Amino acid sequence: MSRYGIIVNVDRCAGCFACAVACKEENQVAPGIFWEKIKRDENVRDNVINWFRMSCMHCDDPACMKVCPMKAIHKGPHDEVLVDQQKCIGCKMCMAACPYGARSYNPEAKVVEKCTLCHHLQEVGDQPACVKVCCAKARFFGDIDDPESEVSRLINTTHTERLFTELGTDPQIYYIPEMGGGAR
Repeated sequence: MSRYGIIVNVDRCAGCFACAVACKEENQVAPGIFWEKIKRDENVRDNVINWFRMSCMHCDDPACMKVCPMKAIHKGPHDEVLVDQQKCIGCKMCMAACPYGARSYNPEAKVVEKCTLCHHLQEVGDQPACVKVCCAKARFFGDIDDPESEVSRLINTTHTERLFTELGTDPQIYYIPEMGGGAR
């Protein structure tokens, strides 16, 4: 089985938000809701501003899945974390359990939504919309378990970090941190 993930090179990201817009357009995300959240981190000491993705981390052991009373959260064929909108009752327990703040409540549909790694694009051999539009080439997508894939090589040859690993969720989104510090 393959496990898909994304690596974000924090130094390359220019904060243009093209990824967030591409995500909204590709997935027809409702107004006021963003699945792709871009966070700003200002390092005053080094006079550096970095931008980084803070969306679903597609964890190997997702906290959200454990608390869903309807079993609406499941793993896709490439280990991505997905939500069955037909089963979701909008109770928001998954939102409370997610340490990344990656979920959004859609009050019109009365469901919780999140990044799917563009599962529908993967099915036809394509990359997620956020990766395809990144003009800074700050994002890399692929099979983490395939030693020949670019993401696997980057994880094995570059200093990468993952957020909140101490929680045991084993996130599949990696960051190449900015010079002199780590992703936050």
